[in-house]
Amino acid sequence: MKKVTVSAPGKLHISGEHAVVYGKPTLIVATSLRLYVTLEKGATPRLSEVRKKDTYLDAICSVFEKKHNVTIDADIGIAIASTVPVRSGMGSSAALAVALIGALSAWQGLPWNAQAINESAYQAEKAKHENSSGSDPAVATHGGLLWYRKELEFLKTLWLLPFKIPKTFAPFVLINTGRIESTGDLVRHVAEVKDKDGGYFTNLLHDVETVTKEVACAIHDEDEQVFRDALTKNEMLLEKMEIVSPDAKTLIRNIEKSGGAAKISGAGGIKGGSGIILAVHDGPGSLVRMAKKYNYPSFQVTLGGAGVKLEQVLV
Repeated sequence: MKKVTVSAPGKLHISGEHAVVYGKPTLIVATSLRLYVTLEKGATPRLSEVRKKDTYLDAICSVFEKKHNVTIDADIGIAIASTVPVRSGMGSSAALAVALIGALSAWQGLPWNAQAINESAYQAEKAKHENSSGSDPAVATHGGLLWYRKELEFLKTLWLLPFKIPKTFAPFVLINTGRIESTGDLVRHVAEVKDKDGGYFTNLLHDVETVTKEVACAIHDEDEQVFRDALTKNEMLLEKMEIVSPDAKTLIRNIEKSGGAAKISGAGGIKGGSGIILAVHDGPGSLVRMAKKYNYPSFQVTLGGAGVKLEQVLV
């Protein structure tokens, strides 16, 4: 019985989210949380039936069919399993696109080509998020710690950094504050902020780029204090972009008052929560207790995980 399983990781933006849409660099890292796509001949539910109900999954399949000039078999079953939180800023949609494109490639017997998988996943992401930067599918494909910049639609710089987040840094705690808006909604909102005052927004982008470089240097130099200071600066700049909700701001201010540092990681959120908050503190347990006080789930992950992986092929 023919069966293929491919996995791809969720991600965290350490610095540079939203600014990356406007040609600035972002520092983004794969996590140990993964999404798995299994294709199996004759299984249910049928991929062809799921496509009729899920426009994003249909867009992923359509991109693959067009690129490779194939028609996906009608009797392929699909199963999706994931530990990546959805609508939280951790790249669940990109992980799905990368894993499904990878699984379809293996199913069709195509050569395993990470860059081709990345490019197809990026095209699918654009169908969902409109003005996608491409950073999420890039890190879901390549894994590790990635420096990414989209210069032009046809010119994207990917640099897999040859170092990792130091083990000497305090453990990162992720706090999921939830989110109401879609990534597309939030990207459009930032565009509205830009349109209100272009000069102000240009200065914001410059400051975000400076901070992103500070974060990268701090990781390279293993300087945790500079790293924390840069995270705090990045958070303030994101708040100026108006994509951090009042509830998320309250939690972040309390983390800062307790001696820690925190920022949203991803598209953010305006009403209710703002997705995942990346937090660091000398006493990680205090962050867990603080999150519990606000009824937010919290967890720890390993950062710098592997990219897309071919987990299983049975012919």
